[in-house]
Amino acid sequence: MAQVRTMAVDAAVGVSAGKFRWRESLAQTLRQSVAKSAVVAAALALVALARFGPLLPGLSPEGQTVLGVFLFFILCTATNALPGPVVGLTAPTLVVVLTHAKLSVAFSAFDGKVFFLALGAFVIAAVMMATPLGRRIALSITGLCNSSKVPRILSAAMGGTVFLHAVLPTVSETALFLPVAQGLSEIPPKAGQEVHQQRTNTAFVMTIAGLTPLFAGPLFLTGAFPNLMLTSLLHRTIGIRISWLSWFLYNLPLWGLLPILFLMARRWFRLKGMELSDAKVAIPQMRAQLGPISWPEIWAVICVTTGFALWITGPLTHLSTGMVALLVVGMMFLPFGGLDFARVAPQIMWGVLMLLGGAISLGNLLFKTGVVKWMSHFLVEPIHAAGLHSPILVLLAVVFGLHIARAGVVSAVATGAAFIPLTIGLAKGFGFSVLPFSLIVTNALNYAVFLPISITAVLIAFSASKMRWSEAVRFGALLSIVANVYVVIVQSAWLDILGLPLR
Repeated sequence: MAQVRTMAVDAAVGVSAGKFRWRESLAQTLRQSVAKSAVVAAALALVALARFGPLLPGLSPEGQTVLGVFLFFILCTATNALPGPVVGLTAPTLVVVLTHAKLSVAFSAFDGKVFFLALGAFVIAAVMMATPLGRRIALSITGLCNSSKVPRILSAAMGGTVFLHAVLPTVSETALFLPVAQGLSEIPPKAGQEVHQQRTNTAFVMTIAGLTPLFAGPLFLTGAFPNLMLTSLLHRTIGIRISWLSWFLYNLPLWGLLPILFLMARRWFRLKGMELSDAKVAIPQMRAQLGPISWPEIWAVICVTTGFALWITGPLTHLSTGMVALLVVGMMFLPFGGLDFARVAPQIMWGVLMLLGGAISLGNLLFKTGVVKWMSHFLVEPIHAAGLHSPILVLLAVVFGLHIARAGVVSAVATGAAFIPLTIGLAKGFGFSVLPFSLIVTNALNYAVFLPISITAVLIAFSASKMRWSEAVRFGALLSIVANVYVVIVQSAWLDILGLPLR
């Protein structure tokens, strides 16, 4: 009888706890819904104020309306108040409804070469994620070091990350390499070094899954969303075309930041002398668990290699980067290739693609309506008043000033939408050549780890590691300052050598 009463009490307690959890979950959902609804309401209020409120000096009615839609886009994207694809499609729609702009103008990016390039790159990245191919390449390159020393393993894993970054956007690469980094963290340390294991694990997760994808972003045209946005805006607003090979050449000096990242990580996490006990066995075992390479994986490698060859020889073949990307996608899913699109499709970042298209379209509208020129005035005048005449000092002032403004913006697309059009306008305001100035500033804004929440890839890695917030801020701030100064000084000199001086 006592046992029955005990079971009844336990059941009642379980029901009560379940109700409590249900109520807490409902309350949390309601709080989030109210907060997001408030943000959306505020964003729409800004649009209404811009459309029906007093006209600001220097803006046309159409320009002020586009400015309001731009603020709607940034606010909703930065706070995740609305899903990315909804924001990407709603913003141009608002422009059409409120300014009677033509659909072809408001949605200009959705039929552009860069949009097709992004689509192709996302499909290629999805193939890497949906099959063992991406992890196989990563572990194969990591295993080449054939060492138990932590710095060597770290450098080899960083090499694998950079190798795959040519076809993987930053966030996809973080998702792919996070399990690899965590797998390396599970290898026990050498006897006597157990007390330092957490430091080693944090170094693996933060450097391999977070910082290396970030630092590799500007190296390849398809490596980061701001790269695609900048090339599209330069083409549509200035008439400057940048091929995949040209982008690679312009950013060649930024490869020097990779060894700097490695040396700073090794010193910060005190990895010198650290070893893993059975890394020479564990890494091959991790690779063996993937099984033998399959024909679909081999076919994917053939297709991607063909795509790279066409990208590099683009000036000779007269094929745009976007058309090449679509050709590669078409090749990949030929019947004899064996790749299953139904398996790959869930890995394709359809939502990000729509958000990217909306951001680029909005950037085009900001130029067309004169908003960019109007916004740039607020930065140009104070810098002129400060008496800064040296191009390097002006660049440093612009770069670190914009870093303050972008500190809490996690989304790379939101960052690009907010600052890339402004950057092109600033180049004209200061009398600089648009291509080198906008390229340097955009690249510098990529290296933004002053806070671990400023970049999606770093935020994911930071959340997966056990790094303290204060340590992440100190290390990130030092890393960001070094990287930004390097970009401003070294890339300015390199572009000057290539015949693209700032003035």
